[in-house]
Amino acid sequence: GVKGVSKALVKKALESHETADLSEATRQVINRDDHPDALRGLKMDDSSPYTRHRELRESNVPFFLVAGWLDGSARSSINVFWHCARDSGSRLIIGPWTHGGVQNAGLGPKQKSDFSSFHKIMKIGRSKLVAEVVKFFLSLANDCPSSSGGNEGVITYFTMNAPDEIISRWRQTSCWPPSHLEDKVFYFGVDSAASDHRLSLTQVPPQSEAELAFSAEKGQGPHHCNSRFHTMIFVGDLLNYKMGKYRHHVFMDSKPLDCHLEITGTPYLDLWVSSSHPDADIIVYLEDYDPVTGSVNYVTEGAFRARHRKLYPKAECEGHYQSSVPPDIPFYHTFDEADAEPLVPGEPARLVFEMMPTSYCFQRGSCMRLAFSGSDEQHYLHNVQEGTEIKVVSGPGHESLVHLPIKAYY
Repeated sequence: GVKGVSKALVKKALESHETADLSEATRQVINRDDHPDALRGLKMDDSSPYTRHRELRESNVPFFLVAGWLDGSARSSINVFWHCARDSGSRLIIGPWTHGGVQNAGLGPKQKSDFSSFHKIMKIGRSKLVAEVVKFFLSLANDCPSSSGGNEGVITYFTMNAPDEIISRWRQTSCWPPSHLEDKVFYFGVDSAASDHRLSLTQVPPQSEAELAFSAEKGQGPHHCNSRFHTMIFVGDLLNYKMGKYRHHVFMDSKPLDCHLEITGTPYLDLWVSSSHPDADIIVYLEDYDPVTGSVNYVTEGAFRARHRKLYPKAECEGHYQSSVPPDIPFYHTFDEADAEPLVPGEPARLVFEMMPTSYCFQRGSCMRLAFSGSDEQHYLHNVQEGTEIKVVSGPGHESLVHLPIKAYY
């Protein structure tokens, strides 16, 4: 601890503060505008800095933002940069890191996680982050807030699992998403080559109707592995997903890729979903599947509660909600109580929601996989009845699909 500070002094200081129990507060929040008892009548937004995005932007203070693709910080850091800081010469660096930059995340076949060079700086005197910090403060000392020579901010980001001969793993951009990417739609369509006519990812709209059925049961999440959420708390445990072991997940694959396929940005899903109960939680994992070896590697994930599905175009977004919407997403949800709407059991409803942003390269010969689950109590607090039967429907008039920001390298 701090020298000269006794335990008695720490205890006295803590007793002088009114400390809110955030863990208990999150358990009491169902809607964004709820007033949990643990926050003494305040809403979650009342203590959230994103509600001050205008003041932050108008201050014109340069920010140095650091995030990891396998932390929870990438989405919020992109939002801060885009909505508050991109015109003040700020810098954002997003690496292949877990929480706090402790680990390099070894996502992809034949890759393993290891501890990052942050822990070795005293020995080797170098790291990507330290180099960028030094560059940033030198530019401020020279009255030139960014390396571009003006007030335009710069994003430096790392693409995981990228082959060195095709893609430079560290790249820079002044816009988000990077300009070399394009939004591509992959539909959920019937795989005519499969004997069970299961759904697959295809760029052709579905001509017949099919469904993917799963349920909300205990034990469905990625247990017995060190997930991105696990390593936020237990920083000394190396990231280690074991997605291939979860046989209860239902999934669909693309055909083996004939190119290297980069995904950088925020994927989002547009689904038609029915449920046996008035609410449902949907967890979707984007995975890298090798059809030769059978290995399955985690890329990113998204989770959504059906009651919050009311959709608004981003152009209508007003007030502090604006800074909570990623720059590469064309919609938003309020998550407010007034917009909450139960499902009609058995009737398909449209759910549009995002996944966590990433930068990852699927290599030639691999397949993109989407895996679905109705529960992951290891990482999410569910408020949905166990045993809820859920179906993702896709067909003419109910086209389920995923939007991916991609670049193909042949």
